[in-house]
Amino acid sequence: MSLIGQKFERYQIIDLLGEGGMATVYKAYDPRLDRQVAIKVIRRDAFPPDQAEMLLKRFERESKSLAKLSHPNIVGVLDYGEYDGSPYLVMEYLSGGTLKEKLGHPLEWREAVKLALPIAQALAYVHDHNIINRDVKPSNVLMTDKGQPMLTDFGLVKAFGDETKDSTHLTSSGTGLGTPDYMAPEQWTGETTPQSDLYSLGVVLYEMITGHRPYTADTPAGVLLKQATESLPLPKRYIADLPQNVESVLLKALAKEPKDRYPDMHTFATELQNLLAGREVLASLTKTETLREKMTGIYRKRDASHHAPQANPPKRIFSILAGVGVLALIAICGAGLFFANSKMFAAAPTPTEEETELPTATQVPPTETAQPTVTPTIEIVQSTETPFLAEIKDQKNITMVYIPAGEFTMGSDNSGDVGSRPAHKVDVPAFYIDKYEVTNEMYDACVYAVECRKPKQQGSVTRNTYFNNPVFANYPVIFVDWKMAKAYCEWRGARLPTEAEWEKAARGAIDERVYPWGGGELDCSFANYTSCVGDTAPVDQYEKGESVYGVYGMSGNVWEWTSSLFGLYPYDATDGREDLVKIGNRMARGGGWNPFGGNGANIRLDNRVKLDPAYTGPNVGIRCALSK
Repeated sequence: MSLIGQKFERYQIIDLLGEGGMATVYKAYDPRLDRQVAIKVIRRDAFPPDQAEMLLKRFERESKSLAKLSHPNIVGVLDYGEYDGSPYLVMEYLSGGTLKEKLGHPLEWREAVKLALPIAQALAYVHDHNIINRDVKPSNVLMTDKGQPMLTDFGLVKAFGDETKDSTHLTSSGTGLGTPDYMAPEQWTGETTPQSDLYSLGVVLYEMITGHRPYTADTPAGVLLKQATESLPLPKRYIADLPQNVESVLLKALAKEPKDRYPDMHTFATELQNLLAGREVLASLTKTETLREKMTGIYRKRDASHHAPQANPPKRIFSILAGVGVLALIAICGAGLFFANSKMFAAAPTPTEEETELPTATQVPPTETAQPTVTPTIEIVQSTETPFLAEIKDQKNITMVYIPAGEFTMGSDNSGDVGSRPAHKVDVPAFYIDKYEVTNEMYDACVYAVECRKPKQQGSVTRNTYFNNPVFANYPVIFVDWKMAKAYCEWRGARLPTEAEWEKAARGAIDERVYPWGGGELDCSFANYTSCVGDTAPVDQYEKGESVYGVYGMSGNVWEWTSSLFGLYPYDATDGREDLVKIGNRMARGGGWNPFGGNGANIRLDNRVKLDPAYTGPNVGIRCALSK
């Protein structure tokens, strides 16, 4: 349930700032102090009911500890409490976004070090107060309006030595481990130390400097396996002219064994200051070869004839693998099967303007992993029956279809609601759109990345398990509201389509067709509607029902969210209906498997439905678009 516009204790909720697996963060107004604040509301459904009492006690204890912190680079905690059964924190509101928004490409190393240094100093301060953050990552570093980084989100903090039964239970239940790509190897088994935060900050610095994270994989178990068995990709692999002392500092911070890293965060902060001042660093040039070998897990057999590198990860890593054997088994044999083929690659490409309307094979940037670059394939098919077909398989392995620029007829004068759907011409710039509806498997990859919330319900109308069931991996994701759909597309580097884009992709520009496939033909071989299946169907099942551009499922199966606010026709993208901040009903298109009965009229291409953005249902899903 959305809290926007409501009172939350004395606070007036203004807008949603972000959602994660454990909490939702709102922008709010505090009338008592006459200022804006950020309120982090812990999601009760993220924890089993039998842990609720323990959670509240621990939350209160840690909130009091955090409220005592006072550092210029830590977001201050102003208040805490419980409202309607949900614990919450009130924090300073910062308007400069997050460090994550600055990433996506390498930063000049001095700029990266200048951003990391204040966070290192903040972590040194919290370590002095016997607190470990355990979730240092770019999205947890907020920026002031002057560009100053601020550490936030201590939702996973743990007091030194606080190994109570309750805290162990919280970790063993899978809650509070951290974010896999930024976790230190020892963190997987709960052996967290201040050096674990140092490692995580090292990953952040590595990503800022190189544009890549050291280890990425489709599943948490995959990340752990890479940490245990693969050498650290040397930063110079990505930035050839990176100074040697900078690379040496990164290697020491990212050592697999805590004892091989810097002894504490104060030392690491001093090391960063030395880099900026041009002074000698502890991981000095004279120790480079030792660092390169030891920190990457590479040891060389040295004899007169052979110098081939040999992988030799520290023995402790194998004990970690054994210690998390159950976790890995669950991830691989259970939930891992569900997203075994999910691709956690770099953001989807944003093609550049070109003289022609055809996409080129050089528009997708290299993958952010250390794997060889995969050049996206483009398949172009032309015929007398269809004006143009072009597909791009991006590095997320998600197929998007190219829709050329031009005018088309939107709406229909033959529909029953002339006030909202009269036929009119609309000119749409070229864009890309998903060939298929977003599947459970695709969406789950975003959930795993801690960028999307799980669907509001895990089943469907006829299935007790659906989202987390590998049998339905290729079925459309459902029970997602508008903001969840928007967040998913943005995670991919894409966006929701406008209502006009959606209809052009479905209708084409060559005639005023009734359905994506043409005229009045309609049966259960064309689309999943009314009682064909009685629930959702696989997204690639209805080949006969594809649009003139080769897009599947644009009639039936699920309604699809668009970016557009409800508005009468004629459609005009400049009249305010594409305001993504404004609160109001949003348009969904395409009908669904149960479009409130009827004989197929509700899956016509002129049909529209306005939905509250907080609405979720068993027949509403997602399709993403990308500007050309």
